[in-house]
Amino acid sequence: MLILGIDASGHIASTALLEDGVVLAEYSLNIGLTHSQTLLRMVAEIFSRTGKKVTELSAIAVSAGPGSFTGLRIGAATAKGIALPYAIPLVSVSTLEALAANASDRESIVHPIMDARRQQVYTGAFRNGKLLGEEEAISVEELCKKVNATPGRHLFLGDAVPVYKETLEKLLNVDYGFVSPQNLLQHAASIAVLGAEKFAHGEGVPGDAFRLSYIRAPQAERERAREGLREYDITHEHPDEVKKEVREGLLAAQNYEIRPETSYEDANVPENL
Repeated sequence: MLILGIDASGHIASTALLEDGVVLAEYSLNIGLTHSQTLLRMVAEIFSRTGKKVTELSAIAVSAGPGSFTGLRIGAATAKGIALPYAIPLVSVSTLEALAANASDRESIVHPIMDARRQQVYTGAFRNGKLLGEEEAISVEELCKKVNATPGRHLFLGDAVPVYKETLEKLLNVDYGFVSPQNLLQHAASIAVLGAEKFAHGEGVPGDAFRLSYIRAPQAERERAREGLREYDITHEHPDEVKKEVREGLLAAQNYEIRPETSYEDANVPENL
């Protein structure tokens, strides 16, 4: 079984090839370039170096969120651009679950934390690879309160660690630690490994059925909700008048469909794949 792993959920762009449980290649960059500049070239490079062909793929495992809205879309577009022409299944992998898999400590409660801006983090609590509770976007202060109320040793990793490390050190009063730098950020190899497990259990879907999980609505929608939505009331007796209202549930967490007609899906597959 040959699995391509793709993770573009944060600052780092990462791709990997996994064959029958062995990582053949992993290519990661954390140098500030946009993922649209690097990701597809990285995929082409690992196929070229390993001598593998895209037609040999059993599935493509993709980081489906949470994370950067733009990054997640680029990762999904890249995966779908490769998968659709060859009818290769896509496997959705939680970014947080894959981050937690970077930690070899199976006894501690592992907290992957990703910077969600506005003093919030995307996070979840994992023990022995299993999610405890739910994935969520919460403030660092609220996270520390939850951790302090949970006995045991706690381990933190993710791109929010450098951002909020001092705050964590100030607020935490339990036994805790941070993973080493080489395991701190996303690895496509972890995506591929988890993707292979999920695919073996029948979780692969056609490319046009793939979904991203943002946890919270994109910033543009949150701002629109705060300001109120301007819409034409076609049922009103004066349909040319504009009404302003706030829709309930717009800020609620939900999964967003990646539709074939959306422009960011238009990714091309290099000829050398």
